[in-house]
Amino acid sequence: MSTAAGSTGNATARAETKLRVFFDADVLIAGSASRTHSSASYILLQLAELTLIEGLICPYVREEVERNLGRKLPQALPVFKALLQAALREAPDPPKASLRRWAGRADPKDLPVLAAAVLNGCRYLVTFNTKDYPDPPEPLEVVKPGELVRRVKEHLAELSGLSS
Repeated sequence: MSTAAGSTGNATARAETKLRVFFDADVLIAGSASRTHSSASYILLQLAELTLIEGLICPYVREEVERNLGRKLPQALPVFKALLQAALREAPDPPKASLRRWAGRADPKDLPVLAAAVLNGCRYLVTFNTKDYPDPPEPLEVVKPGELVRRVKEHLAELSGLSS
């Protein structure tokens, strides 16, 4: 992520308070295929586009989304590509050798997702399949989209001084 030259300390403080969220493929598929703009998956992608949260993925996730949308919902593929460009930052896939470190903390097919979230300092991994991540390392939390929308609302209220 690039920063503008001459940015102030306030900009740095804001960046540090922005929630870093790693998106699992199922949430991206749901958000891209959403027929309503009120689905939690779509809302999270909009929050990332507005830079209220920092949305991350890795090539492993992008390829899974493209493969599944291409096969099952090809009409949603252009929406995903637009969201990818506007709302998400693609971090590198984790090194294969690092995956052993996370064995037992996620379903084997989801180890690259867990590792990428951890290695990129994400606070949240958002997925509908929370059971696939039974033991995420702290401080990473694995949450469903609706729960994360609630937490983001609370976080933004705290930042604005509106929380009770």
